[in-house]
Amino acid sequence: MLVGQLAGCATAYDSEKSFWNGQTGFSQTQLGPARWQLEFVGNDLVDRETARKYVLKRAGEVALAKGYPWIRVETLTLSRDAVRVTPTRPQFGFDEYEPDTFMDDMQVEHRTSALLVFTLEASPRDAQSMEAVYLAKIKINSD
Repeated sequence: MLVGQLAGCATAYDSEKSFWNGQTGFSQTQLGPARWQLEFVGNDLVDRETARKYVLKRAGEVALAKGYPWIRVETLTLSRDAVRVTPTRPQFGFDEYEPDTFMDDMQVEHRTSALLVFTLEASPRDAQSMEAVYLAKIKINSD
């Protein structure tokens, strides 16, 4: 039961990055006629492996949508960063303006990100080439 509730809180595969969701989700940029950049940023519940699968799966989908059977990975960067430290005070009836060094609670939020730069290809060139159909079928968590 708890696993199902936590899975519902993770950044969704099909989410777009925006101010309203804390800048988590996908962004994609076409860098040239056949060159793309995909970025996925996930919340605390997304690990590096899931972020990697997300960008590779999306790359396969982009390739197929554009009519290309292959992609060639130029760079794939994974990172997990602490992005926010927010001091907050629990309210227990104390004066909210009076400093209370014993009740401060430091919160650190983590973001897992994957950045993929790739080119669309008609045929495989080298070991960096991956088949788009295979990538588009990648299973993620409970798929």
